[in-house]
Amino acid sequence: MEQENNLQRNLGITVSVIIACVVVFVTIIFNKSSSSSSSTLADQTSVVNSQASNQVLNQAPVQGDDEGDNVPASIPTNIPAKTPVVTTMPPATVPKQTTAKATSVYKNGTYSATGSYMSPGGYDQIGVTLTLANDIITDISVTPMAGDHTSSRYQSRFISGYQQYVVGKNIASVNLTNVSGASLTPIGFNDALSQIKSQAKA
Repeated sequence: MEQENNLQRNLGITVSVIIACVVVFVTIIFNKSSSSSSSTLADQTSVVNSQASNQVLNQAPVQGDDEGDNVPASIPTNIPAKTPVVTTMPPATVPKQTTAKATSVYKNGTYSATGSYMSPGGYDQIGVTLTLANDIITDISVTPMAGDHTSSRYQSRFISGYQQYVVGKNIASVNLTNVSGASLTPIGFNDALSQIKSQAKA
């Protein structure tokens, strides 16, 4: 009977020890699990808080200017104002107006010559005196030198009508052919004019 009691007592102690070990083991496992869960929860909470902060920052109210530039209201910006670019155009170049000075071919002055020509009555002459100014005939006179009555008549016709074709004209452009019915006298006039051109050549 006493042995039975000892056995039961020893068995009870053993069971108690086993239960105590199980309890300790379970407690240790639970603590580790709780610690791991707490750490994970803390990490998740940190991540959530960080995301929330970023979201709040990204959604911070913005101030817009007239050009549509959006800048967070809480972030000061020290952006220098754009300096307008001023383009200075070079002054327009005005071409110098030069007055072309007419170059005279003939020297100014008064010249005289005697022109010759052949008529049906023979050898005839006519005297010419003229004044040049910048190659323009400004004044002229003709002296008849006919050898016969017929030539004198034609020279008179020529003298009555030649000035309108000569005065105010450039001496280089004057070349008479038929004036008031006289066609031979202009030949003598042109001969005298050719001599004057040679005299007045600049």
